[in-house]
Amino acid sequence: MKSIAIIPAFNEEAAIESVVKKSFQYVDDVLVVDDGSSDNTFQIAENSGAILLRHPTNYGKGISLKDAFAKVNGYDIVVTIDGDGQHNPDEIPLLVKPITDGKADLVNGSRYLNGFDENTPAYRRVGQKVLDIATNITAGTNVTDSQSGFRAFSGNTISCYKFRDPGFGIESEMLADAAENNLRILEVPITVRYDVENSSTKGPVSHGVGVLLKIFKDKIIRIIR
Repeated sequence: MKSIAIIPAFNEEAAIESVVKKSFQYVDDVLVVDDGSSDNTFQIAENSGAILLRHPTNYGKGISLKDAFAKVNGYDIVVTIDGDGQHNPDEIPLLVKPITDGKADLVNGSRYLNGFDENTPAYRRVGQKVLDIATNITAGTNVTDSQSGFRAFSGNTISCYKFRDPGFGIESEMLADAAENNLRILEVPITVRYDVENSSTKGPVSHGVGVLLKIFKDKIIRIIR
């Protein structure tokens, strides 16, 4: 089955080479969306063999995924993975297997499927729980890591995702789109690193509040559609 990994990236020069090269061990192609980086992310990704999309300025993760998904026609498996090194590309086969086995249409890599790791910062535990509850209530899902950026998608379901949110609210929105289209959603456990540099310019509290508001906004839009 033909597969591709999508890596949204904003100022990820420290980790992007490693993420690209490790991903190539498990997928046929790697697509990096350089979302207006001011460092050498684009050049490093290009030298690592990735297919490149480049935004002239920082549009947001939702726009990056929208542009990337528009380019993946013909692939049987689409994997999304963050470019900052917090995810382990060696775990890509864990996400892909339920799809190749015919058991899932969307596989969500969960950092919390087996509970919170003792190294998870307290503010992340509280914020994540709130966002998970909000997502599950509004989307009708039952996931343990609604904000995960490490996922695998069946290629024949790509048209189900509408990409209305331009930013980080996209993670919850995609789960809602999948549920609305009666796709099979499965979670598998993944590991995560919290010691990597984060390119986000928002603090964790303002980021979480912003995502929460977008979750409820997305629900209202679905109701009145």
